[in-house]
Amino acid sequence: MTTTATFSTLCIVVLLIALLSAPSRALQSTFRARKTQSRLWSSIASSADLVEAVRSEPQNETQLVPMIEGLESIAKTASEDDDEDRFKPLIGLYDVSYIKTKKANDNPVGGKWTRKNGFAQQILKTRRSFQHILPANTTTTTRPEAVAEAINVVSLEAFWGLVRLTVILRGDAVPLTFAERTNTSRVSQPLSNLAVKALFDPPRIIVGKRGRFFNINVGPTTSVLLDTTYCDDNVRIGMGGTSGTRFVFARCTDNDDDVEANEFRALLERKPMQKKKAVVVLGALASAGVYGAVGKGLRVAGGAVALVSVLLGALITTSSGGIEDNDRGVLLRKEEDAIANNATTL
Repeated sequence: MTTTATFSTLCIVVLLIALLSAPSRALQSTFRARKTQSRLWSSIASSADLVEAVRSEPQNETQLVPMIEGLESIAKTASEDDDEDRFKPLIGLYDVSYIKTKKANDNPVGGKWTRKNGFAQQILKTRRSFQHILPANTTTTTRPEAVAEAINVVSLEAFWGLVRLTVILRGDAVPLTFAERTNTSRVSQPLSNLAVKALFDPPRIIVGKRGRFFNINVGPTTSVLLDTTYCDDNVRIGMGGTSGTRFVFARCTDNDDDVEANEFRALLERKPMQKKKAVVVLGALASAGVYGAVGKGLRVAGGAVALVSVLLGALITTSSGGIEDNDRGVLLRKEEDAIANNATTL
């Protein structure tokens, strides 16, 4: 009896010790996890650091990629899918500061206008590129389901600023449904509920700082899928929904301070001219440029006017507006329009 009682007592003591130590081990595990998380957070660069890095020349690829991935890893989950207010933090003016494509030949910003080995870049120099997110119905009446307007702007110049050319893509930003975001046969990976499809108008091509003499919409309509993987007061990180391309968009300064970021507003307010009139105007400009270069000795100014006029005329007659022949956005827009037409018919 004594031996049995002693054994039972030992078992009870061991059990009590195990029960008392279990919470302690759990607390230690939680503490270690929080300590590890704290180290992770402290090692992640701030968005201000990322903005500084993307604006440095040359950009350090090995530094930028971990910074982008680090910010994405701590991005807060957006609110419910049916809450349109989740898109409000994205509203703002943004400079296209960094692009990381998965395919070497991809040129997601600017098309033929910015391709390094293209004809346009032999004459024109890219000043700045923007992708602004504006409230719906800011520059025009948007479709009812749109939560914002996407405004892509590429500003170019030639001959030491004597010639200014601006290309603007204005589109309605429509939220993706859960089925669209998770359809991996169409998207590169499951997207967040901040993903949208931007349904763009034909490119607007504008010559001159104010667009008084040449302002035209020409080329096909396009559509792109764009997800936001991180956003705060300094930066917005975007990802192409079908391409997987990473973008870093640095917020521009206050609306009244960054003149270049706001140039698109006045340009979009002007009514675009018809295609036939645009061709006539370009022909007259090219002739005047040749006359100035040959007859008046204004070789630089006259040559600039003539060359840019011929370049624009070629782009207009082919109706591309600078959009590349294999642009995925053209095919995607055709698919979107076909789906919309079928829905209307039914």
